[in-house]
Amino acid sequence: MEREEMPVDVLFVGAGPACLVGSIHLMNLIEVHNEAVQSGQIEGEILEEPMIAVLEKGSEVGSHQLSGAVIDPIALAECMPDWKERGFPVERWVEREEFVYLRDGGGRVKAPWLPPELINHGKPIASLGKVCKWLAEVAEEKGVNIFPGFAGTELLWDGDQCVGVRTGDKGIGRDGLPKDNFEPGMDLTAQVTILGEGPRGHLSRRLIERKKLDLHSNPMVYELGCKEILEMPPGTVKDGLVIHGVGWPLPADTFGGFFLYAMGGDHYCIGLLAALDGGNPDMDVHHHLQALKTHPYIKDILGGGKVIKYGAKAVTIGGWSSMPQLYTDGAMIVGDSASFLNPLKIKGIHLSMKSGMLAAEAAFKALVEGDASAATLRHYKEQLDASWIKPEMELAKNMHANFEAGFFAGLVKTGMQYLFGPGDTKKMSPDFTHLRKKSEARPLPPVEYDGTYLVDKLSDVYHSGTVHEEQQPAHLKIIDTEICATTCKEEYGNPCTRFCPAQVYNMRPNEESGRDEMEVDFGNCVHCKTCDIRDPYQIITWVPPEGGNGPEYGMM
Repeated sequence: MEREEMPVDVLFVGAGPACLVGSIHLMNLIEVHNEAVQSGQIEGEILEEPMIAVLEKGSEVGSHQLSGAVIDPIALAECMPDWKERGFPVERWVEREEFVYLRDGGGRVKAPWLPPELINHGKPIASLGKVCKWLAEVAEEKGVNIFPGFAGTELLWDGDQCVGVRTGDKGIGRDGLPKDNFEPGMDLTAQVTILGEGPRGHLSRRLIERKKLDLHSNPMVYELGCKEILEMPPGTVKDGLVIHGVGWPLPADTFGGFFLYAMGGDHYCIGLLAALDGGNPDMDVHHHLQALKTHPYIKDILGGGKVIKYGAKAVTIGGWSSMPQLYTDGAMIVGDSASFLNPLKIKGIHLSMKSGMLAAEAAFKALVEGDASAATLRHYKEQLDASWIKPEMELAKNMHANFEAGFFAGLVKTGMQYLFGPGDTKKMSPDFTHLRKKSEARPLPPVEYDGTYLVDKLSDVYHSGTVHEEQQPAHLKIIDTEICATTCKEEYGNPCTRFCPAQVYNMRPNEESGRDEMEVDFGNCVHCKTCDIRDPYQIITWVPPEGGNGPEYGMM
């Protein structure tokens, strides 16, 4: 098949905070370089009309972005010192903070002081989708070319050097054959390719596997986060309230917690995160989020509201110990795709932004020197180790491993490491290896849905704005559905039918076989990647659907 080829100098994949800030920083570096060459301050060649591109699988920038989000602006201020004056989209500024432990039965314990990592007073509360739209506008003003609606599906190679990305074909039918509206994907060739696709990035995984970039790191481990925005009665949201908490409804052996933030207008957002190494095969984070809203402490704040928006995504929590080698010939990995999140702070946006900036500096070096080999791009890792990222992230490198023995033991271990240092890196195993058999399943807290405040999964999928072209191959690939109907049903009770936060997987009666068979309703998928991570047999693989498909998070 003949494909159109578009050569670019540097290609960023994923229009999240890492790639957008990275592209802005790269254009700033090029501008300063060119001015210095023109004025005779330095010797060298002008980088004329650099082609810097950002590829985004969502229908528009921001449509697939989901986070809390209270943002530490440290990296943003380094890239754009005038970020406030430029009109950065702030929902509210943090004015009032609490940290609580919720008890079963309705009780709570409020912490007398906040852990240092959770002090956010004066920081901006923001919608990450709005932030990325704003960053995209700044990037385009700088001359960056942004291509929304195109999913990167394959890496391009010249021997062992990555030389770009192929976008997905459009107009492929369920049978895998081209339809009348078929459009072949395009090959974007690049001197440097920077992958920032978010957690469990499709291309990032392929790069890591082919180049064995994770030989000396822990596997990436994850939480699933489910988040809702609630519209409140007029005038009831008055200040920048931020609440973080732990405890009920999560069991003590499941790492996780919740957040509740005031947003602009009469809106609150609430989210629950639970580690995907939780042993209970009946774990259902969406259900736990609804249960959380029944706790008197939460209901007193949110009870008068109605859910208007929903989303879910995997969150990297392995941090520093799960970070693979970040560079190879022709390519680098940034942001959540490389585990840039500090689990102590429950923050990663500032780390993603800084990783994008440092990768941009290495890409700039490659452009100036005409060499995009690993020997040049290792500048990224060298600058990373010399930056404020390393001391911040290294302190928290064992946090998740500390909690494998339970919540209270994890608190003690983390406190000791905070005082005496993190010590040697603790080994972790992939999340799916911790799943227990269905005989050890534990019931979930009861919830009675009312359709407004307490919402079932399918209603929340509607709130996510998710749309997929139904006449395309399913982007959730199950190697062997016979395992679903037999072994997995017998051993684990088909946990994907519960852990999926969008009710994609359903066991339904089949008249021909006389048994329940797996049906995949891929149209519901919110692209969280949980199935790819938690499936006990690792027979489910998430691949990108047609570009422009998926959730429309907007204000999330």
